Amino acid sequence: MARWKEKSYALLEFLSHPKAIRAYLYTTNQLERLMKEVERRTKVVEIFCGPEAVEKLVYLVLVQENEKLLKRRLRGFAEIQMGSCHAFGTH
Repeated sequence: MARWKEKSYALLEFLSHPKAIRAYLYTTNQLERLMKEVERRTKVVEIFCGPEAVEKLVYLVLVQENEKLLKRRLRGFAEIQMGSCHAFGTH
C-alpha cells in the first residue's frame, strides 16, 4: 500500500488531461489490439529465417497500424491544439 501512495502521482497523471480524452489515455485497448495484430501476422509466417525477419515484419505491422490511426478521428482531441502534449487548465 505504501508503494501505491508513493507512485499515486504517476497512476493519476491522466487526470491532468481534459475529461474528453481520459478514456483513451488510461485504457489498454489500443495496445492489446496492436499486440493481437502482431501476433496474427507472425502466426501466418510460422518460421522466420532470423531475428531481422521478425523485426522487419513487426516494423511493417507498426507502420501499417500507425497509418490507420492517423486517419482515425477520436472524439475530444479536436479541442486540443496540435503539437501540445497537455491542455493546461481545461478539465
